[in-house]
Amino acid sequence: MNQAERRLPSITVMLPVRNEERFIAQTLQQIYDQDFPRELLDVVVADGMSTDRTAEIVREFAESHPDLRIQLLANHKRLSSAGRNLALRHGRGEYFLLIDGHVYIPRRDLLSTAAQLVSEHDAQVLGRPQPLTPPDIGEFQKMVALARQSPLAHSQESFVYSQFDGWTSPLSIGVMYRRDIVEQVGEFDETFDAAEDLEFNYRVERAGVRCYTSPRLAVHYYPRDSLSGLLRQTRRYGYGRAAFVFKHPERFRIETIVPAGFLVLLAALPLAGLTHRGFLAGWVALILLYASILGLEGLRLARRAGIVFNWRLPAIIACVHLGLAVGFLEGLARWPGRLWKRRRAESR
Repeated sequence: MNQAERRLPSITVMLPVRNEERFIAQTLQQIYDQDFPRELLDVVVADGMSTDRTAEIVREFAESHPDLRIQLLANHKRLSSAGRNLALRHGRGEYFLLIDGHVYIPRRDLLSTAAQLVSEHDAQVLGRPQPLTPPDIGEFQKMVALARQSPLAHSQESFVYSQFDGWTSPLSIGVMYRRDIVEQVGEFDETFDAAEDLEFNYRVERAGVRCYTSPRLAVHYYPRDSLSGLLRQTRRYGYGRAAFVFKHPERFRIETIVPAGFLVLLAALPLAGLTHRGFLAGWVALILLYASILGLEGLRLARRAGIVFNWRLPAIIACVHLGLAVGFLEGLARWPGRLWKRRRAESR
C-alpha cells in the first residue's frame, strides 16, 4: 500500500494541565499549526483547577480558532492521571497523543509523522524522545538539560533522551496509544500523583504490546529554572517511584532505592558516630567521595559540551538525588496505608 492509499487515523491530543498560563497558548498554537487535517484532530484540555489564567487562555484560543475542535474540561481531582482519563473518555480519536502544557513542538509535521508511522508499522503505541532543549532557555536551564543526560541523573533504562529509532518497550517513552489499548489494559491509575505514565506503560508492556519510537516525534520540555523547582519536580518523581514499586513489586530495580539508601546512610553515620568515632570518619570519607564523583562527572559533561566547568552541574545532579530520595522515603511512609485502604475497598 503506497502512502497515497493509506488512511490517516484520527488523533486526540490529550493536554492535562495546571497553572500553565506561561506556555499553554504557545502549545495550542503549535498544535494548531500542524499540517494534519483538522477534521481528524481534536484537543482535550483537562485543567486541574488552575489558579492562574490557564483556563481563560484556553477558552480564548478555542473561540478564536473555531476550525479546531478544542474541549476544555474541569479536572476536579487536579491529578495528571485524572486529567488523562478525562481526555480518554471525551476524545474522539482512534489514537490518543499526550502533550503536556509546557512543551515546545519543533516540527509542523509531528502529527502527520505519527500517523505515517502507525500506518507503516501497524503500531499500537508510539514513543518519542523528550529532550530538555527548547529554544530561548536560560543558562541554568541549559545546565539542567546537560546534567540530566548524565547516567548519574537519569535511569539507564529510559529512552527519553535517546535518538533510537525502532521497536522497544513502551515503559519509559510511550505517549501515543490506539484506543483499543486503553480498553485492553484500563485507564491511568488515579491514585498516582506522579509516575502514572510509567505505571500505565508497564501494564501496556505486560500486555505484550511493543512501542515504535522515533526522534522525528521529539517534543522538547522546558527544564526547571531553579534548584528549588528541580527539587520539587524530582521529589514528585521519587514519590511516584515508591508508588510504582508498591503496586508492581516484581518490577523493582536496585537503582530505584539507591538515592534513598544513600540519604539514609548519610543520616545514620553521624548518629552511629556518637558511639564510635570511626563512623564519623566514614561519614566524612563518604561525603568527600560523593563530592569527587559529582565533580568529575561535572567535568566530563562540560568537556563533552565544549564549555567551561560550571559548579551548577554537580549541584544539579545532587539536587536530583536528594529529590528522588526524599520523595521515595515519603512514598515508603505513606503508600502502604493507601494501598491497604484501596485493596480493602476493592474487596468489598
